[in-house]
Amino acid sequence: MEIKEHLLLVEDDDVDAMMMQRAIAKLRPGLRVVRAANGIEAIELVAKERPDLIVMDIRMPQMDGRETLALLKRDEVYREIPIIMMSTSSAAEDVAFCYRNYSNAYMLKPASGDDSITAVEKLLTFWFDAALI
Repeated sequence: MEIKEHLLLVEDDDVDAMMMQRAIAKLRPGLRVVRAANGIEAIELVAKERPDLIVMDIRMPQMDGRETLALLKRDEVYREIPIIMMSTSSAAEDVAFCYRNYSNAYMLKPASGDDSITAVEKLLTFWFDAALI
């Protein structure tokens, strides 16, 4: 069984990104995490080095997560990369948009450092252990 080791974190907020990166490093130290601050950077990074999983915020400057998700899932080269959308928004239209555009999951952003560890642990366990991506 091949072990997947590369996650692309697409997050414009430095504090949110740092919380996620710290939680990932603590829970799965061998997982390589690359960060993009917006959708444009994410598209460029995906083209350079195909990640095994993308965790992406919805609200970002320049190109938001919704537009980036739609672009990646329309492209037959990249559409099979699992994308988890993560946002503070629980608005039905955001959730519905993401699933209509083939997001693999939609998660609410953790509110605190402890919540971040729990959320990241569940995410990593499912995607890298149970789902066998």
